[in-house]
Amino acid sequence: MKPSITLLFVCATLIQAMQSHSDPILIEGNLSNWQNIKFVGETQYRQIMDIEQGVVIRAESLASASALEYSDSINLNKTPVLRWQWTVDKVPYRTRVDESGLATHERNQNETKPDGDDFALRVIVGIDPVFGDPKQLHYVWSSREPIGSHWQLDKNNQVLVVSGEDQQPMEWQTLQRHVQKDWQQVFDESIEELDFIRLQTDSDHIQGHAIGYYGDMETLAIK
Repeated sequence: MKPSITLLFVCATLIQAMQSHSDPILIEGNLSNWQNIKFVGETQYRQIMDIEQGVVIRAESLASASALEYSDSINLNKTPVLRWQWTVDKVPYRTRVDESGLATHERNQNETKPDGDDFALRVIVGIDPVFGDPKQLHYVWSSREPIGSHWQLDKNNQVLVVSGEDQQPMEWQTLQRHVQKDWQQVFDESIEELDFIRLQTDSDHIQGHAIGYYGDMETLAIK
């Protein structure tokens, strides 16, 4: 017996709904489910209107490091893909003034070392165990390292470059990352859920200045 056209339509609709399932994390700059986490000083996060993206978050760091944190369990078996939008304005730099009073901007820090670990744009996904420190994967916009490169800050923190190189400032990007696959790559372990997501713009290590913008964010099922 052949399935009816109605049954086929219903099945196709259900499959499409499953494939397109998404959970919003940050929409139109709404920070009602986010909290500020301070580390060194306080990066200024504020909502602004962008002609292209609507309401977005502008982040400005002056020798500071603080984050916006979304604390909620995210089932990566259900929605393993994280999609977000961002763009950079000023990558971290320090200002030097010579004997003649001429000021120059320096961007020569080694981002792979703890004393150069500053980024205009950073999305952190992590787990918070009952005992011990959080384990975190940092997606970053790098001004020096090639896209796809990654390194270890310490045993609980891995950095993965997803933007940078020749990409133009103030041109919005939409990124998608399969968190489970990335976690397996950098930590060599499987993961089924996240406990938090952070947005972090920082320049505290070089005592510098950085500006970035964050747009909408959501988790997605695999299509």
